[in-house]
Amino acid sequence: MPTRATRSRGIPVSKRSINDIDPILDRALAVNAARRFYLDDQSKVQIADELGVSRFKVARLLESAREWGIVNITIADDGVVDEALSAALRDQLGLRRVVVVGASGNEDDVRRTVGRAAATLLTQTLQDGETLGMGWGRTLGATAEAIDDLPRISVVQLTGATEMTPDLSPVEIVRRIGLRSGGDVLPLFAPLVADDVATARAFRKQSDIARVLERHEQVTTAVMAVGSWNPPSSQLYDVLAPDVRQDLVDRGAVAEIGVTMLDTLGREMAPDFADRCVGVTTDRLRATPRVIAVAASAAKSEAVLALARSGLISELVVDSALAGAALALGGRTAADS
Repeated sequence: MPTRATRSRGIPVSKRSINDIDPILDRALAVNAARRFYLDDQSKVQIADELGVSRFKVARLLESAREWGIVNITIADDGVVDEALSAALRDQLGLRRVVVVGASGNEDDVRRTVGRAAATLLTQTLQDGETLGMGWGRTLGATAEAIDDLPRISVVQLTGATEMTPDLSPVEIVRRIGLRSGGDVLPLFAPLVADDVATARAFRKQSDIARVLERHEQVTTAVMAVGSWNPPSSQLYDVLAPDVRQDLVDRGAVAEIGVTMLDTLGREMAPDFADRCVGVTTDRLRATPRVIAVAASAAKSEAVLALARSGLISELVVDSALAGAALALGGRTAADS
């Protein structure tokens, strides 16, 4: 009686010794077995019976399918909090809270994912009657976009604006959040960086601007972007004249938060530059009860470390790639010290 043969997707296979199967057919079998196992949800016993091989051969075929790149397994963790990584980074940086989320795709995709995580944190933790201070940046823009609902709070702009795209301006950020909270909105209609110290001082003295700056003292929660200067990944860096930013880099700037420049050890530097700016001061930021830094991209790892060392922030929201890079860099720094 002839041996039974089974046809699977055009591939006839007879009951024969495993060792008789040649490499080309082996690869075809691996594709066939993988399709049945991963897509059709068949058991290894079913696959073995239909392909005419042993279940041990099926197990090896499935393993080979992964080794040969026939099967690529992706875990969709975008937006999911990595508790272990969050705890590890929190402990290394000495912060009150760290939220690390999986994020994939291009830079805009990662920013949106991190922004949603920051929005969720705010939604879950802000209380009625608080005053929320908002900085400026693309990730904070994504945060504002992702907020669906908030308790009734006041929203205060913490930095002046630049000539960048209007939908990224701090004015637009506080406006959007104010629509969700229903509370007072205090925009700061002033440039972020003035031509000189005297001009900046004149802006700060204008009554409407001075009124907003005074409200900075009432901020209970501040949300700030993290600007990296080594390598450059900062909108402030992008808008400054080349000679100004090169001077700051030469003086050791690696990060900025608001209008405060930091060196690699987290020390405030270039106070003369801050004097040209209109925004929350370093001392006021340090006195704020809760300061959340929000950042995306592994390129900002050194900036995040500098910011943590500065003592200016209490919480951090980042993507997993940035968290991993910061942990690795922090570990190397500790080993070298």
